[in-house]
Amino acid sequence: MPLPRDDARTRRWPIALAVLMGTIAVVLNATVINVAIPPIMADFGLSQAGAQWISTGFLAAMTAAMLASARVIERLGQQRTFATALSVFLVACLIAAASPNAWVLIAARVVQGATAGIIQPLALVVIFDSFDDAERGRALGLYGMGVVLAPALGPTVGGVLIDWLSWRAVFLPSIPFCLLGLAGGWRVLPRQRSSEREPFDWLGFGLLGAALVLLLSGLTELSAYATLRGSLVTIAGAGFTIGFVVRLITSPHPLIRLAVFAYPRFVLASGIAVLYGAGLYASTYLVPLLAQSVQRLSPSATGLVMMPAGLTLLAIFPIGGRLADRFAAHWLNIVGCGGFALGTLGLALTGPGTPFWLLAALVALGRMALGIMMPALNIGGLRGLPSELTQQGSSVISFARQLGGTLGVNLFALLLEIRAAHYLGGQVDLRSLYQGHAPSARTLADITRAFHDTFAVFGALFFVGVALAVGMALLHWREHRPGLVTPPPRDPVSDETGANKR
Repeated sequence: MPLPRDDARTRRWPIALAVLMGTIAVVLNATVINVAIPPIMADFGLSQAGAQWISTGFLAAMTAAMLASARVIERLGQQRTFATALSVFLVACLIAAASPNAWVLIAARVVQGATAGIIQPLALVVIFDSFDDAERGRALGLYGMGVVLAPALGPTVGGVLIDWLSWRAVFLPSIPFCLLGLAGGWRVLPRQRSSEREPFDWLGFGLLGAALVLLLSGLTELSAYATLRGSLVTIAGAGFTIGFVVRLITSPHPLIRLAVFAYPRFVLASGIAVLYGAGLYASTYLVPLLAQSVQRLSPSATGLVMMPAGLTLLAIFPIGGRLADRFAAHWLNIVGCGGFALGTLGLALTGPGTPFWLLAALVALGRMALGIMMPALNIGGLRGLPSELTQQGSSVISFARQLGGTLGVNLFALLLEIRAAHYLGGQVDLRSLYQGHAPSARTLADITRAFHDTFAVFGALFFVGVALAVGMALLHWREHRPGLVTPPPRDPVSDETGANKR
């Protein structure tokens, strides 16, 4: 029988392992599909724009569902929400693997994305509720393994499965993790429902979904074809985004309770989360492309380039969790953002003659930096909120991270194509950079310069994250400087005096 809420802390590590299994299942599925796009296109006769919906539909549904997760948890409780979402995700994986046509596959991907968007914030809430402040960093370090390690290893796993079996096999690795998560979650997660329930803002949810679909579709068309239609679709997406913001301000029951943005430390942490998502997902997209188009590595060798990064994450996450228990979150965020910036700027200096080990080491440096800052990012943001806003805050931070990843992939893919077109003197399809015969020396040099520009902008962007983390440090200093009298915090799990001041 499931444990009552009061027993959650006594079974905290089984709870953490259960939600970790669910997190690995959904996050692995988000990136493992990338290497399967070309064979899916060939099998179903899809155009590049049509195939992009296999990824875009998943990402848009997941990003939007993250803001609905708090309301779902209120109505069903943690146990039923986790079990229902993971069960639906499991069925969608089976349907995707057996899909007879592209439309069934895209529909299954949308369902997978929606359930993934509910599971990830739920896992963060469960861990934050089950652990006290002294152990929360280690628990979030364990959770972070699923959030970051799965995308890092996803392309490698997917490539091997496609070579051995077919593209349909890429949906199978998530299934064992789903079953483990269901078995553990049903037994140990709390089943109580919230006594306070608010009406769901369907209009706001629709505006957000439309905004994401239009923005991602517009950026995809701009990236692939630079058409007028792509520009108009992107503008329409921006219009729906403005409508969503207006709805947040005017709705009596918005998807995002704007009260969370009254806490400056949470606002800064959310900004870092956007950059974190962009760093994780955009680097997972760009690095394999760099390895295959500039270094001319095979797909299997490209997977080996990413392997040290995954092993580095496996080693650093327990350390990152312990560091988050010992040091203030802002210092770890500064180190993490700075380290990722240095690793990415190092990639901007690579070329066709860059040794394999150096390329792998630079990628691993960036992943190490992300591993250090992941637990601190969640703790630093949620600790500054009162307990009644923790669930909403976790949804917003997860949403911010996923939004950063979703937009980051599209924006940096667009930047890469713009720079490549500039140097090559015409439009460039990204897939043409690494498919077909080896390019001439001049073409390879131009492609390399395009990657240099893209990674330079990418790395420089993370110095903005350093500035945000410095802002968190200044807030901490102002709240704790000698002689300042601050009221006691309202958050019973926070040990930082004054962290809940508005």
